[in-house]
Amino acid sequence: MPPFDSSDVLTMPVPPAPDFQQLFERSPGAHLILAPDADFTIVAVSDAYLRATLTTREGLLGRGLFEVFPDNPADPDATGTHNLRASLERAVATRAPDTMAVQKYDIQRPQAEGGGFEVRYWSPINLPVLSPEGAVRYLIHRVEDVTEFVRLSRRGEEERERTAALQTRTTEMEMEIFRGSQELLAANRELREAVRLRDESLAVASQARAEAESQREWLHSLFMQAPTAIAIFRGPRYVIELANPLVCQLWGRRPEQVLGKPLFEALPEAADQGFEALLNEVRATGVHFVGTELPARLARLEGGALEDVYFNFVYEPMRDTRGHVEAVIVVATDVTEVVRTRQRTEALAAEKLRVAEERLRLAMEAMELGTWDMNLTTGALLWNERMRTLFGVAAEAPMDYPTFLAQVHPADRERVDRLAREAWAPGGTGAFSVEYRIASPEGGTQRWVSVRGQVHGDASGRPIRFLGTAQDITERKRRELELRQIAEFRERFLGIVSHDLRNPLNAILLSVNALMRADGEVKHHLKNIRRIATSAERMERMIADLLDFTRGRLGGGIPISPRPANLRSICGQVLEELEAGNPQREFRLSTTGDFQGTWDPDRLAQLFGNLGKNAVDYSPEGIPVDFVLRDEGDSVCVEVHNEGPPIPAELLPGIFEPFRRATDEQHPTSGLGLGLFIVQQIAHAHGGRIEVRSNEAEGTTFRVWLPRAPGD
Repeated sequence: MPPFDSSDVLTMPVPPAPDFQQLFERSPGAHLILAPDADFTIVAVSDAYLRATLTTREGLLGRGLFEVFPDNPADPDATGTHNLRASLERAVATRAPDTMAVQKYDIQRPQAEGGGFEVRYWSPINLPVLSPEGAVRYLIHRVEDVTEFVRLSRRGEEERERTAALQTRTTEMEMEIFRGSQELLAANRELREAVRLRDESLAVASQARAEAESQREWLHSLFMQAPTAIAIFRGPRYVIELANPLVCQLWGRRPEQVLGKPLFEALPEAADQGFEALLNEVRATGVHFVGTELPARLARLEGGALEDVYFNFVYEPMRDTRGHVEAVIVVATDVTEVVRTRQRTEALAAEKLRVAEERLRLAMEAMELGTWDMNLTTGALLWNERMRTLFGVAAEAPMDYPTFLAQVHPADRERVDRLAREAWAPGGTGAFSVEYRIASPEGGTQRWVSVRGQVHGDASGRPIRFLGTAQDITERKRRELELRQIAEFRERFLGIVSHDLRNPLNAILLSVNALMRADGEVKHHLKNIRRIATSAERMERMIADLLDFTRGRLGGGIPISPRPANLRSICGQVLEELEAGNPQREFRLSTTGDFQGTWDPDRLAQLFGNLGKNAVDYSPEGIPVDFVLRDEGDSVCVEVHNEGPPIPAELLPGIFEPFRRATDEQHPTSGLGLGLFIVQQIAHAHGGRIEVRSNEAEGTTFRVWLPRAPGD
């Protein structure tokens, strides 16, 4: 044998990487690759499996196993889906292969072949595929079609034919086992190749460690260049550990004047303005604080003179490895000019309102009330001069009730007529009080009147006269319109601020997520980075709630993007997220019927998540939260129920109003009070409705009805 020459190895060509997907799909065995989720979603399928089940790859991939392979509805004793699900769940739980006995599991024939179900028998085995950490990443579902074998065993053929068939099948199975062993050997070779590739990747990763320090500096640079003011205060004295240029600009200080100093030494004028108490509360409770347009007096002017300023800011706690709050991160925005502009606008509006009220007072002093008298027996109607002037009716023009109605604005005419007739009808209200518009000439000024009237009867109580007065309230209506416009301006302003805050938060989240995926020394800072990401995500959720609020109030409702979806799957995903965030709580899901429809899955997940979080926040620990789904034909009903103290009866009528909470006490986990308002808006956007029932005996139940399509 010639001596071994290492150059022979070095000069050997590197074989191309195998196409694992093609190898799997062309393998002779009938295999499925399943995701270990609630629906056992199909992620890959071999050609042999497609042939065995009369299906197509497009019809299977991305769908739940039992959605595409249900039990035969014509077989009341069918147990295929139940037994298979139990085996898959055992494989996930034990992380070991689970071999099943021969199963009767009928399959659907294609419509081109007559449809219906075809009787089949299978020999399945379910094998978990584990990650390096030991978690189940996939499930290999392998089946052998033994239908003919079962049929032969049941026919009672002669022993010779049955024995021959069994021997033939045994030989085939032995060949299949042999082929399987060959496949396993090939897989082992591929695994060794994958290990080699992994080692090469580790070598590349080791080279990247040299860049860790530059990446850490890049993180610091990211904060320093962030488009919003950011600072970090550490310890009980709130030593300023980080202060980017924007926050120094807000404070009116240079970085060297504040870094490394306690906050109230660097900014002594802020010491007695309540900020220390807010920071102490955040450190003591670990609950973040959101300040909106909070006033402050800072020495930002030349010569150290104090200036009145306003900030929007968030104090977010940062925890150490033991969960203790060790620092507070601050994200702030200077809204001084916005507040001053609004104050000037409000002062101008108040002055205009004061002038209008003064004009109205003088006008009312000089004005006579219009009076009217209607004979309910004859229909005659008398108006005084002021009444005719208000309505623009000539002094000599005859008056009766139809003529009066003609002077009422067409949009208000039916309402005024109904209230008048209800007043003078026998046994009616007897009183008449209404505000309405006068029908103005085209292009004329729109005028409003407030009318009061009283019905008088004869000795027997029969209505005979209808007397009353009218007063010009045009100026008051104009003031009310002005006040509504001011309120709308405030809400629009809130929407604008929400958008402006969201842009820098998105930049922070994208950058932090990039850092969390980096290797090397950055990993030592992952805990702090995750805290920053969590805080930014919380702010993003609050801003999203504010944006949804402004859309609901100003934009004609929350927009949705309906598409085919399964409500049970959406609820299942929401419950998984709630369980992950609340491991100490029990969540139960009960379903009956079909839950396929056309909805916006993301918005419905938001709706169910808000209701689930609300149930967790306002019920004691140890009490389960129940989700119940009911098929009601053209619509579905979702109930979210929790036991515990009921919602106070006086709060129930306004429970879906914005900035309301389910308790009249400050709850430690409450947000902005927009959750239930957004829930209602999402239900309305789908053409649905929501109601709540809460009492001591039954607990609290929110019910949402959703049509299967938004247009239903």
